[in-house]
Amino acid sequence: MPECAREFFMLNGELLPVSLFDRHFSPPAFYSYEVFRTDEGVALFLEDHLERFFATARLAGFNPAMDGKGMQELIYRLIRKNSPGEGNIKIAAYPGRDGKLQIFIYFVVHSYPTAEQFRNGVKVDLFHAERENPNAKVMNVRLRKETDTIKENQEVYEVLLVDRNGFITEGSRSNVFFIRNNCLITPPSGTVLMGITRKQIMEMCSENDIPVLEKQVHHSEIGSFEGLFISGTSRRVLPVMQAGEQMLPPVPALVYRLQLLFEQRVKLYIALFRQQS
Repeated sequence: MPECAREFFMLNGELLPVSLFDRHFSPPAFYSYEVFRTDEGVALFLEDHLERFFATARLAGFNPAMDGKGMQELIYRLIRKNSPGEGNIKIAAYPGRDGKLQIFIYFVVHSYPTAEQFRNGVKVDLFHAERENPNAKVMNVRLRKETDTIKENQEVYEVLLVDRNGFITEGSRSNVFFIRNNCLITPPSGTVLMGITRKQIMEMCSENDIPVLEKQVHHSEIGSFEGLFISGTSRRVLPVMQAGEQMLPPVPALVYRLQLLFEQRVKLYIALFRQQS
């Protein structure tokens, strides 16, 4: 599957045709990146995504030589130059052969859950692996290939990572929430990547009096929960029907409520963006 989609990508602030992408893009095994979603020509929750990107860059010792406003201007140049329609945009950063930081901004091939999956849930598998630094959005090419192979071989939508102590931390491309007594339980912030969709869900719960508990969950406990869902840029709020060999109860009403609240949040973000533009 190609890495880059649409007609144009951006390299260090310069718009180039997608036909040249493979000639320039040769990332190392680990590199900083960020992925966000566009809808109606608006980059959703972009401020949060850029804040995390720059935080990761600092942790990696990179200096992007621009601020969030400058990056935002480049992103909207890219959006306007390409064909319309919702999609996902990726920022990738790594030192080039000359030691200078290379910053790519480009549309990626995306796949969103179907209406049936949002309604009935998806299957996920478990995989014993840990991220070296869960607080940084760093691409681990080896781990990505391993989890993608599991998804293909086991015919599952996502893979949940299990640490050395048997606790579920996060998905390969998502955060995870468990439901018990109408309360959300999610792994502690310091042990997982602080997903932007996760952040929106936590804020939604605070605004709507939905209790949330940050707590470690052992993989042996999965069967004791009333429900489970994953969250992410493409997944939003996506219920799980089966985790490994464990079948889960029918999707709780709370998941559907969160899906609705999230869609309302997206519409509000787009409306506010248009007012301010």
